[in-house]
Amino acid sequence: MKTILIALLTVVSSWASAAETIKIYSPYSVAHSATPALFKVVEKANSSQSIYRFQVEFRPGGNQIIAVRSMEPETSLSIIAAAFVENVRSGKLNKQDYVPVHAFGSACWAVITNKPLTGAKEFVVGGVGLGNTTHLTALALGEKYGFDVRYIVFKASNDALVNMAGNHGVEFVIDKYETYQSLKTKNPSMRMVAASCPTRLPQEPKIKTLREQGIQAPLVFNIAVAHRLMPQARRVAIANILDTATKNIGAREIFELSAIRPPIFDGISTEDFYHDSFDTVERLQKKYQSKIDSQQQ
Repeated sequence: MKTILIALLTVVSSWASAAETIKIYSPYSVAHSATPALFKVVEKANSSQSIYRFQVEFRPGGNQIIAVRSMEPETSLSIIAAAFVENVRSGKLNKQDYVPVHAFGSACWAVITNKPLTGAKEFVVGGVGLGNTTHLTALALGEKYGFDVRYIVFKASNDALVNMAGNHGVEFVIDKYETYQSLKTKNPSMRMVAASCPTRLPQEPKIKTLREQGIQAPLVFNIAVAHRLMPQARRVAIANILDTATKNIGAREIFELSAIRPPIFDGISTEDFYHDSFDTVERLQKKYQSKIDSQQQ
């Protein structure tokens, strides 16, 4: 009996060790507000199957380039957001090298300001890159309401938030709803004027989305991508694992602070979602390229 038990334990041990480790590189820091919810999915996936084991590594910086470039073609994934699209367009990354594995869904960001949109001649916008989603949304708002946008590039989004909290010249920024709540306690003049998501924020149901106000703006999304050299069978298996884990957890927990576009689980739909997002950003960048270029001088 003892011999049989030892043999069984040996089989189980070798079976467990046979599980392949897939690294997931996060472009966020450990303290990022969305990270705990995102990686509940990973934890659930680890406990619900035995084919793969997921290991998360945080590689923030470089407007998400560091995380993506950390990927090993056949054995790792990266969780990306809209900045990935801009990096592709800038030539820093090649869109053809990456394929969506799983869409977690789109997060909703708040557009907040401490001065009225109508009647303003200029808005100062703080963000981390010219021509990124923050800048493009501000330009679209300016076009809609007739004000010019002056964009200030910060080393990190926290720099912009510090300026906003102290009201030191940055009067407009796009950030998550929870940050809006925090800023409002420090600066009561802050108010939310729009939401960058498909549906209204449950916390602010009276605030219209950008699209309801006739403003075309990119949606913020989180999506896992793999290098195209990863075998297709492996990509499909991973997508199925993440799909199951996401459904078990519940979509609302993934982006608990915002209204959510339903997660997309089908591989083809994920591709379409990814390319639609890419195309939207590219169209807006082409539309406003002269204004973007003028601020680089």
